[in-house]
Amino acid sequence: MFGVVGFKELWCCLNKDLDKAWRERLVKNHLDLIILRLLKSKPRWGYEVNLEIRDRFKVYLSAGTLYPLLHSMEEKGYLQAVWEAEGGRGRKVYRITPRGEEFLTAGARAAEEFLRRIQYEAEIGPFQQKHA
Repeated sequence: MFGVVGFKELWCCLNKDLDKAWRERLVKNHLDLIILRLLKSKPRWGYEVNLEIRDRFKVYLSAGTLYPLLHSMEEKGYLQAVWEAEGGRGRKVYRITPRGEEFLTAGARAAEEFLRRIQYEAEIGPFQQKHA
């Protein structure tokens, strides 16, 4: 049936699974900000964005996740896409717009405040102790 797994081995596997699950959750929930940050450093085509996210975060995105979001971000005015031909093949290259930069700045501020609040709660203790 199943082999016996020691507590240490089980804990290690659970931690790796939790780390992966949290990494995927954070990336997917903040994918728009991640994309904008990548495009702020340089224009990129969709496949290049996907590779960079995979390399930096070890999260694999399907085309069905990435490309609809890129299209939506373009419709909202956060990105501008331009068709460029390379070697006889065309592809869309995405650039961040001024509106996208504003959204990115606001998102970065909100993320910093969120993390600051989490850290504050960890330092002072649970909510109940603070308001008892």
